[in-house]
Amino acid sequence: MNIGILGMFGTVPFWCSDKAVLTFSGVQVSHPARYAVHDVIGGKPVPEFVGPGQKEVSFSVHLMSAFNAPPSVWVPVLETMLDSGESYRLLLGPDYFGAYCLDSFSEDRKFTDGHGIPIDSEVSLTLKEASGFNIFTAAVSAARSLL
Repeated sequence: MNIGILGMFGTVPFWCSDKAVLTFSGVQVSHPARYAVHDVIGGKPVPEFVGPGQKEVSFSVHLMSAFNAPPSVWVPVLETMLDSGESYRLLLGPDYFGAYCLDSFSEDRKFTDGHGIPIDSEVSLTLKEASGFNIFTAAVSAARSLL
């Protein structure tokens, strides 16, 4: 069995093989800036650059039971990640984005089986950059947890 690892968000792997498919599509990355606006009497407000804002990444994941990526398995995993409020590492293709929190996700249940269980869903995720993340600190923390 050949496996192509396409990326990962926390414990959710994005991969493709002859046995299963769980891939992402439509990746959008937002790079905002932060400005303070100062009012001027009799004039237009003056913006002052404060610093970079939190990046936001959004993409879709197609979950299909026919391709061994059942929505009934992966949606609860995403719900747990959302409810935890924790940050997770994001890797999409060759791009390592750093730590991101799952801000929201929506599920479009396209098809269900005879019992009403979703078998084909399109899930749209919105992630926000986690501030204060340091790869060195994370590596040391991970190494300590193994000891």
